[in-house]
Amino acid sequence: MRILSVVTLVCALVAGGAMAQDAFVDHGVGAKVAESRGVVTTQTADGRCLVIANALDTSPISYVLVTDIDTGETKQYFCPEDVRQSAPYGSLMHSNGKFYTTQGSIFLEFDPAAGEWTFQATGSPIGSAYIGFTEGPDGTVWAGSVYQTGLISFDPETREITDHGRMDPEERYLNTLAVDDAGWVYCGIGTARCNIIAYNPATGEKRQLIDEDERVTGSGSVYPTDDGAAYGTAVGKHYRLFEGQATPIEKADVPPRRDVRNIGWGAKTGAFPDGRRVRTYNLPDKWLEVHNPETDETKRIEFDYETEGVSITSLGAGPSGVVYGSTCHPMHFLALDTNTETLQDMGAIPQVGGGNFCAIATQGDIVIGAQYAAGCLWAYDVNMPWNPTHRREGLRISAQDLMKVSECKDGHWSYLAGHDIAFLCGDKFGAEGTFKLNAPEDGKYYLYIQPFRSARYCTVQFLLDDKEIGEPYVATNNTTRADELQIYGPIDLQAGEHRLTVRTLESEGQEPWCAICSVDLTQEKREQPLVAEEVNPRVLGQWKRDVCRPRTALAHPDGKHVMMAGYAGYGLCGGGIGIVNLETGQDTLLTAEEDLLPGHSCITLKALPNGDLVGGTTIGAPGGGHPTATEAELFILDWETKKITFHTVPVPGDGSIISIQVAADGLVYGLSSNSTFFVFDPDKQEIVHSESFKDYGGVPRHALQLGPDDKLYAMQGAAIVRITPGTFEHEKLADTPVNITAGGALVNGLLCFAGGSHVWTYQVPGL
Repeated sequence: MRILSVVTLVCALVAGGAMAQDAFVDHGVGAKVAESRGVVTTQTADGRCLVIANALDTSPISYVLVTDIDTGETKQYFCPEDVRQSAPYGSLMHSNGKFYTTQGSIFLEFDPAAGEWTFQATGSPIGSAYIGFTEGPDGTVWAGSVYQTGLISFDPETREITDHGRMDPEERYLNTLAVDDAGWVYCGIGTARCNIIAYNPATGEKRQLIDEDERVTGSGSVYPTDDGAAYGTAVGKHYRLFEGQATPIEKADVPPRRDVRNIGWGAKTGAFPDGRRVRTYNLPDKWLEVHNPETDETKRIEFDYETEGVSITSLGAGPSGVVYGSTCHPMHFLALDTNTETLQDMGAIPQVGGGNFCAIATQGDIVIGAQYAAGCLWAYDVNMPWNPTHRREGLRISAQDLMKVSECKDGHWSYLAGHDIAFLCGDKFGAEGTFKLNAPEDGKYYLYIQPFRSARYCTVQFLLDDKEIGEPYVATNNTTRADELQIYGPIDLQAGEHRLTVRTLESEGQEPWCAICSVDLTQEKREQPLVAEEVNPRVLGQWKRDVCRPRTALAHPDGKHVMMAGYAGYGLCGGGIGIVNLETGQDTLLTAEEDLLPGHSCITLKALPNGDLVGGTTIGAPGGGHPTATEAELFILDWETKKITFHTVPVPGDGSIISIQVAADGLVYGLSSNSTFFVFDPDKQEIVHSESFKDYGGVPRHALQLGPDDKLYAMQGAAIVRITPGTFEHEKLADTPVNITAGGALVNGLLCFAGGSHVWTYQVPGL
C-alpha cells in the first residue's frame, strides 16, 4: 500500500471526498506511439517530393504527417478543430495533387502543396467510417462505408458531395470500389455474404452481379483496369466488369490495374517520378527509408510527432505483483509493477501488428494473451528474456543486405524491420524477385536460404541462374515466423555473379507474397541446421475462424490448461473456445455450432469451484456477420465432457454479458451491457438477484474483480463500486476522474484500469 502524505491526510479529513480522488493515480501513457493508416507519395508543382502518412492515435484531433524526402523535414498537420479523431480506414492520393480521407463520417480534402485542409463535409448519415476509395475517370472521388455499405462521391471541381445511399440492404462492409469508362461504379461487398454491386449514378440503378445462390461467407473485390473496364472476383470466380455487366474471364486474362492511388489501412504506395521509392515507413519508431535505384543508396529519415498514444484494450494480473497490458493499433505490451508503481512499455510483438491482446490471464509464471485478429493464444514466460522478434543466427547475407542486390518483376521488394525480412509483394502470381550473389572462385557451392512464413503467403519456386532448384516451397503457415533452413547443393558454379530468384506460384486463396530472412552462398557445408533463439512470447494455438476477435482468457484452476473465447471471424456469427494444455501442447476447439450455443459468442469466462466453466455470451457479430440469437445467455460447461449442462437468460432483453466473477460463496456475479447487476446460483440454477447499476456508468471489459477480502469490486465507466457477497449490498467508493475504458486487475490493493491510452490505479480503502 502506498503511504499518504500528511498534506493528503489533512485534506482528506477536511474535504471529505478528497481522499477518494487522491487514491487515483495516473501512471501515464502506456505506449506513446501512433499507427500508420496508409502512406502515399506525391510530387508538388514546384518539384517537392513528399511522403504523406495518415495516422491514428488517441489525440482529440487527428493529423497527417508530411515529409520532404530531400530536406528531411516532417510537418504534422492537424485536422480542423471541429473534426474529432475517428479511425481512418482508407484514403486517396488524387491525380489533382490533393489527398482525400475521412474521420468517421467527415470527408476531408488536404492540399499537401499548401499544407492546408481545404474541404470538409458530412458524407452520409449512415457512413460512420469509410474503407473503399477510388478515383473515377472523370476525377470524381468515390468512398464506400462500413456497417451500412453506404456510397458517397465528391466532385473536386464543383465541390459537391453526394450521398448515393446503401448499396446492399443486408451486408455491412463496402471494401473496394472501381469505376469504368462508361460511368458505372462497382462495389466489392462482404463479409457475411460476398457480393458485387454495379451502380449507375446517372440513373440510380443498382444491379447485383453475383447470383443469390452463389453468395457465401467472404467479400467481393473490385479494381479498375487499364482497358477502361474493371475487374471483380467473388467466390473464386473472375469477372470483367463493364457497363453494369459481369463477364466471366480467366485470371490470366485480367488487364493491368489502372493506376488509382487509393490505399487502405496500413498500405503503402511509394514511388516518385524520378524512380525513388519509399522502402519502409515505421510510424511507431519514427523513421522512414527512401531507396534510389540509380545510385542503389538508401536514405534514412527520422522524424517526430506529437501523440497522446494508442488505446489500451486489456490489463491482467501477472506473477510477482506485475500487471500486464496491451494496446491496439499498434499492439504494444505493457507492464505495471504495482510494487514500485512503475510503468514500462515493453514494445511491439511484430506478428500481432495492429491487433492486440484482448484479454490477459496467468497460469503460474506464464502470462497468456488472446490475440485479435489472427485468433492466436500467446504465452509469455516471465522467467525468460523478452524476445518477440525471432532473433536468429543470421546467414552471411542479411535481409537488409539482400535488399541492396534485389530486383523485381511484377512487384516490389520491401524491408520489414519488425520481422527483419526482405518481403516480396507481387502484383500477381508469377511475380519474380531476384538477388545477385557472388561466387569468388570456381567450385562446389551450397546455397542456404532461411525463408519466412505467414498465413497469406503463397507457394514459391526457388531458381538459381534461372534453373529451378528443389521442390516448390510452401510459405503458407498460420503462425508468422522464420522457417527451417532450406539447403541446396553441392552445386558446381563458376566464379562470378549468380542470380537467386524467388517465383510466386498460383496458390488458391493466397496472395503473391513471400519473404526471406537471410541467404548464404558458400563452399562451406553446415553440419548443424540454423537454430533460432527461443521466441518469447510464443504462440500456443490458433483458431482464426472461431475465435478471431477474443474477449476473454482464463487459466484453469487445474494449473495446466489455458484458454480464450470470443467472436468468430469476419462475416460469421457464433464464436468458440480454444483450449491448450501447457504440459502436452494439445489444443482443443469448442465451436458454437457443435459444443456451445449457436449464434452466441462467449465474451466472459470463469471457473466454478468444481472446475466446470461458467460463461457469459453476446449475440453480436462485429465482423459483419448477421446475428441470429436475440438475448445473451449464461451457461455452465462440464469440464470433463466439454458439454454445456445448463444455460439461461440472466438479463431479459440484453444482448451481452460483459463481465462475470465467481466469489468465495460459489455464486456467479455479473454485469450486462445495459449495466444490470445480477447474481446466479449455479447449484439452484437460478438468478437470485438483479438490479440496475446504470448510475455507475457503462461496463468495460473485465470490470469485476475479486478482492483478498472476498468482496467484489466493479470498475464501471464512472465509478468504483464495492459489492458484499451474501447480502448483495454495494457502495460507491469513488467517482472516477476519467471514463474507464478497460478494466483489468486488483493487485496489492490497487485496482488497475485503463482510461484511453493511460494506465490508472485506484487504492482500495482497507486493502
